Amino acid sequence: MVVTGLALAAAAGFTARGLWPGTARQAAVAADVPVSVATVIRTDVSARQVVAGTLGYQGAYSVVNEAPPGIITWLPGIGDVVRRGQPLCQLSGQPVTLFYGAVPAWRAFEPGMTTGPDVRELQRNLAVLGYDAGPADGTFGWSTEAAVDRWQQSRGLLVTGTIPLGAVTFLPGSLRVTTVGVPLGAPAATGATMLSGTSGIAAVTVSLAVGGPAVQRGDPVLVTMPDGTAAIRGVVASVGRVATVQNAASGAAGTTGAPSAAVPVTISIGAFRIPAGLDQAPVQVAITQQRDRNVLAAPVTALLALPGGGYAVRVSGPGHQLIPVTTGVFDDATGLVEVSGPGLAAGLTVEVAQG
Repeated sequence: MVVTGLALAAAAGFTARGLWPGTARQAAVAADVPVSVATVIRTDVSARQVVAGTLGYQGAYSVVNEAPPGIITWLPGIGDVVRRGQPLCQLSGQPVTLFYGAVPAWRAFEPGMTTGPDVRELQRNLAVLGYDAGPADGTFGWSTEAAVDRWQQSRGLLVTGTIPLGAVTFLPGSLRVTTVGVPLGAPAATGATMLSGTSGIAAVTVSLAVGGPAVQRGDPVLVTMPDGTAAIRGVVASVGRVATVQNAASGAAGTTGAPSAAVPVTISIGAFRIPAGLDQAPVQVAITQQRDRNVLAAPVTALLALPGGGYAVRVSGPGHQLIPVTTGVFDDATGLVEVSGPGLAAGLTVEVAQG
């Protein structure tokens, strides 16, 4: 049996209702606190361990000047999201355009260049933006050159059919700007970091102590937002392969505990949009450690402690029948507890302590 913080809440209810071991059994008949009713259901019940996490965005990316030195003539604002085909900044009046791709730009795009994955990325981006470059075969042929011409013309750029190194930057996806490396009007040398940011995909990061709760990619979790009320479902997106050493918090008399090793974990939270002001806010992550499937469950506040030991639930309605139960997994996130015993069935209504 896994007992968690819910057991403490149940204990308070037991005492209030006069049913804690050692009291008279007759007290089980009369409730001292208001009650309502709930239904015994058949469901999956999970025991979870809660750890601290940080709300933020996936990934960390930098935009480096690959062109000759120039002056920064335009920059996006902090928090702006730059998407495919949009300018990341302007260098000496010329835009540096964001394209999506895993391979960084490392050479100019021009006829006669060797076939490569960078050309394939260019072709795919032009096609998505509406400039058909023919098959994405990685070869810079006449159809790709014509597509570049049309793209340049639509952007008001000098139409050359070629793209110099530094005019486009490939990143895995959109960039949410967090830092400006070179201020507006300042010179940017070749190799200088002009912008830094993250993806626009919300995520939660957790550092799990080695030897603590174990997770793997695809595991479901529950994330409780900073207000403590809203819980959203998440999925473990990645688990670090290398543990990092973290210093323990300082204790009494300014002493520092022994360093501890932790593994970084990233949790995807789908299309959730982070409210303004909550980037990098602390959250609570409930990690499933045990799951019992297709079992009977009742609210933990329906449990009554019997004088001779053990637990029971009280059926609502005439007679207020007590049914002894055996408890299994306590689920902190849902407030349910796994129960079993003769006379229990899905749909049975039982009394639940209030307050």
